[in-house]
Amino acid sequence: MSPLSKLPYWAHVSKPHHAGLQAFLLGVLVGVFLAVMPWGHLARFLGSRAGKVQERHQERIGMEPRIQEASSLNLTYEQISAQPLAYGGKYVLWCVDHPSAGTSFLEGRPAQPLVWSNDEQLPINSVTSGGRCTRVLALVEGTGPAGVQLRFIGLP
Repeated sequence: MSPLSKLPYWAHVSKPHHAGLQAFLLGVLVGVFLAVMPWGHLARFLGSRAGKVQERHQERIGMEPRIQEASSLNLTYEQISAQPLAYGGKYVLWCVDHPSAGTSFLEGRPAQPLVWSNDEQLPINSVTSGGRCTRVLALVEGTGPAGVQLRFIGLP
């Protein structure tokens, strides 16, 4: 007499049958999850992401003439420092380090400080966030004892 004969009736079912049953039950659970999943939330999330991408694209298109102007002028920190009146109202496309509010300088050069009229809009990029400068489009507003004065326009 086999040791399996003493087990309840269902015990004689073969192992492959158990694997099939497990797969079936897993399928049922996935089906139930998908049936009750909040599709409205998912649709809103995907819609908001698509909206943000579209908004960023429109912003970039709106900045394109200013980006081209900044690229063609290719102004340097030294040029602006030497002739702030000549370059006021012009656009620059610079890579900026902005490790904290109120502290900003040109591309790894603390000796070339930048002062922002709208510092709160400029993204922070510290050593903990990768430590790389961020390429920005800015409007030259002048110079002062604290450095070149700019207004953040956006991220190209």
